[in-house]
Amino acid sequence: MQLDAFRISQRGGLDGVEIYVAVFKAIDLINRTAIDRWTAKNPGGYQRPPSERRLSFNRGSIVRYLVKELGCFPTSVLVNIRGDVEYEKVSDMGWLSYGTLDTGDNRFWVIDGQHRLEALKRAIERNRDFEDYPVIASVLRLPERFDEMMLFYIVNRRQRSVQTDLVYRHLQRMMWQKGTQWVEEMEGQRGVRIGFATEVVDLLNGEPASPWHGRVQVVGEPNREDYIVSDSLLIKTLSDVLRERVFDGLSTREFSGFMIGYWNALYQLYPECFAAPSDYTLLGTPGVQVMHMMFPIVHARCLAQKDASEAAMERQLEKLLQHTPDHSNPDLRGPLDAEFWSKSHGPLIAMSKSGENIKRLYFDMLEKMRLAEEASASPA
Repeated sequence: MQLDAFRISQRGGLDGVEIYVAVFKAIDLINRTAIDRWTAKNPGGYQRPPSERRLSFNRGSIVRYLVKELGCFPTSVLVNIRGDVEYEKVSDMGWLSYGTLDTGDNRFWVIDGQHRLEALKRAIERNRDFEDYPVIASVLRLPERFDEMMLFYIVNRRQRSVQTDLVYRHLQRMMWQKGTQWVEEMEGQRGVRIGFATEVVDLLNGEPASPWHGRVQVVGEPNREDYIVSDSLLIKTLSDVLRERVFDGLSTREFSGFMIGYWNALYQLYPECFAAPSDYTLLGTPGVQVMHMMFPIVHARCLAQKDASEAAMERQLEKLLQHTPDHSNPDLRGPLDAEFWSKSHGPLIAMSKSGENIKRLYFDMLEKMRLAEEASASPA
């Protein structure tokens, strides 16, 4: 494909980038574009499926805006060509030139503008005149998919908003490709913790010894009956655990080994919850979050006894099953058995997903463990 284009050289950081700005007929651009979506089988991708809500014909949708309202797309669609292009200058102003761009048979990989292009497709279905709709596009020539992903991340995460679960996967890929130090310079320690936690969740989901094996729904995967938790919930809560300095220096496999042991200990105490997870909150937001908040405490107490095995963690967690009649919260005076986590019969404190409630439950569970320890230490 040949077209008139401006070439702009933008320089920042260490490298310069050349951008070709051109105007396409909508149908020509649509026919050449492709989307590189993230899935478990395509971890090098970075896009997510478009939102049907934004593509309906209801008030506020892009399609309605295009067909019945102002219908102007003044900002450019951002695409990348991974192959070679040819450019012949007609006039040159140094930082800007005008000429003919020959893209050959290359695909245009959409970095930003997926919803606009999808809206144009649906507008064309209603009125074929939209095939000639002029679309401004900025064309890059970056050979690496990683560079596309980085631009997608920057445009959508820093300037707008992309759903958090996909951001977690972007940070994981950055760590694969560039390493921990690079991610820390880009996104700080929080970004490193998220990338690390994402790796750990994949190990929890992939290791046959893990009670989470095959039960974690990874972003982009369709619902399945055996999925009981989203990867984003585990990643978020584990990244908070990793704030604790005691875990600095552990590899993802070492840390995931501790987490597998911890959740296997919980499996021994609450087999009913793992057998019928939808009937209990232990493996939902309240339970997962509070149990991950408890993990550093349980782990530290095990280390103090020089035994961080699964059996040692189970002995610590068994304190939650004891009667503590002096507890300040009446809901926690009895054993925190499966009935406590039951959606049908459990107390509100074990069901509410609010952050304030989960924090309260965490402190109540710490109090329960302390009271159980005091009772066991007292003479009969």
